[in-house]
Amino acid sequence: MLDIKKWLIIFALLMIQAAYAAEVTEIDVQGLEKLIASGVTVIDVRTPGEWKQTGIVEGSIPIMFFDEKRQPHIQEWMQQSLQHISPDEQVAIICRSGNRSKVVGNFLIKQHGYESVYNVTGGIKAWIAQGNKTVEAK
Repeated sequence: MLDIKKWLIIFALLMIQAAYAAEVTEIDVQGLEKLIASGVTVIDVRTPGEWKQTGIVEGSIPIMFFDEKRQPHIQEWMQQSLQHISPDEQVAIICRSGNRSKVVGNFLIKQHGYESVYNVTGGIKAWIAQGNKTVEAK
């Protein structure tokens, strides 16, 4: 059985490790453009209704994470996303404004060990506001 000093040391080491754990990297529209140019996979986590309303960034992969009732579809999302990305690859996540995509990015890092996850701050709204085009989701 471990004594209290050993537990405190283990706890301190775990806290240090958590402080240095990977985090989602916030990027703006220009950052997304650079990542796209370098071949990074972009996943759009919005709903089908949202994709239809605004279109998607050309080349991005639409895979809904939260439905219209804000319920996550974790298992289905992981099954679909694993066809396109793996933990050792860079991935950019986009949603309407950057909130849901940040949640998904943290989920990938903390639950599945992804190391390079980017969140598009401002989401598709910022993309369109900067004059960028979208395409119909397939």
